Amino acid sequence: MKGKMTNMKISFLLIVAVAALLFTFGAPTSFATGISLNVSINTSGLPTTPGSEIFFIFTDGSGTGDANNTATLSAFALGGGTVGTVDLANTFGGTSGDMASTVSLTDSSFTNVFAETFSAGSSLSFLLNLTTNLDAGGTPDQFSVAIADPSGAFISTLDPTGFNNLLLINLDSVTPSATTYSNLVTASLPAPVPEPGTVLLLGSGLLALVGAGRRRIFH
Repeated sequence: MKGKMTNMKISFLLIVAVAALLFTFGAPTSFATGISLNVSINTSGLPTTPGSEIFFIFTDGSGTGDANNTATLSAFALGGGTVGTVDLANTFGGTSGDMASTVSLTDSSFTNVFAETFSAGSSLSFLLNLTTNLDAGGTPDQFSVAIADPSGAFISTLDPTGFNNLLLINLDSVTPSATTYSNLVTASLPAPVPEPGTVLLLGSGLLALVGAGRRRIFH
């Protein structure tokens, strides 16, 4: 009897472990649609004096400010440079934060711009997390990055739109590609997150293990 009770406790603990694992990873419906990118911009050609400025621009493709997507930027590193101040004159729309911590942009207006000054070091890098919910009208939301030097002149790029974007992402699919318009910019994927199917398969395997343990207890 004592052995059976011990096995029942082990079985119960396995069930709790499975439940905790599935709660941690989430059910399939809880997975947010989005992408993550490690972005690095070579800023060694900029003057080291204060006054360079980076612009993060998030445009709502629906034109209604539906706030269905958010860009979150974190883990800023300036390669020996220093963060300046948020340029309130050029910051508007659904934006918050600063490069000393986290910057967030939501497409709650047609155009949403965050601007902050900095003293350039060898590079400026950050982690970009971007939700990719599609707009119904066919015109995608768009996220882009541009940098101006202390004189106010934008770093020249090959951007065909004429806005001198260094990086541009059209949210035209749940896994959109990032376009770079300068060899100063790299955008790479961080370590992949487990897919929902993988989590379900893992959960199913553990549940099968629990079931086998229960059969050994009661037979």
